[in-house]
Amino acid sequence: MKKGKIISLIIAIVVAIIGCVTGAVVNINSNNENFNATIEYSEEQIPATVVDDQGEIINVEEIQGEEIPTVEEIDGGKFEDVDTGVSEADGEYADLGWAETFNVSTPDAFKNDTLGKCISANNKFGSQCVSLARVFWWSYADRDVSTCGTGAAKGMMDCAEQNAGDDFLVYWAKDERQIQAGDWLVFKGGLYGHVGMALGPVKNGYVALLGENQGGKACEGGGAATNIINISTKNLIGFYRPKKYVKPAPKPKPAPAVPDTGIVK
Repeated sequence: MKKGKIISLIIAIVVAIIGCVTGAVVNINSNNENFNATIEYSEEQIPATVVDDQGEIINVEEIQGEEIPTVEEIDGGKFEDVDTGVSEADGEYADLGWAETFNVSTPDAFKNDTLGKCISANNKFGSQCVSLARVFWWSYADRDVSTCGTGAAKGMMDCAEQNAGDDFLVYWAKDERQIQAGDWLVFKGGLYGHVGMALGPVKNGYVALLGENQGGKACEGGGAATNIINISTKNLIGFYRPKKYVKPAPKPKPAPAVPDTGIVK
């Protein structure tokens, strides 16, 4: 890495830390063309609620030694296929040889397989939030995700039926109490909005979110590596639930047996 890039990265990290402490809005340059992720950190850091590898719901402040910052809002970067330029026309993205797939057997498996990685998924602007969603759709449903011609994460809910297909269930903001690990949450806010995968239920208006371009380490091709934040649901538009992650309804408890008193009524 060149000296200038090292200095820029150090400055970005220092600014992000200051933002976490003060609750400031932080602009993080995500590539050389100045497509930025604008992150508004919360004044108060709130432990994230996640589902661990044993299926237990726990509160954590860090995962794998990395602190989980509390975030109010993110305006993420743009998505555009590096070869076709498709994103502004009809929202259909061609599979142009991005062969890398990830473990989607469980939400925890996907988290472990992507955390800390820079995944561009053929995005002209590097490791943006839609890039991570794109590889999930490829790995899970063997097809692409669409931003509905917008090039923005928030556009993913504009053609919810297309994105869901036969592989996902669609929910909207009013259903946020139903959010569970593995749901793909789409947020409005700013020009582009944001998207990421929930790692647990909503608690006190915040949800643990796995995503790219949300304050992780800078990536050489633009954007930022996959990390985990605790984000407010105030800008939630809706979410997609992979059908394979749907939890079976709990079996009803049998009615308590009536004790035999020997009294004939």
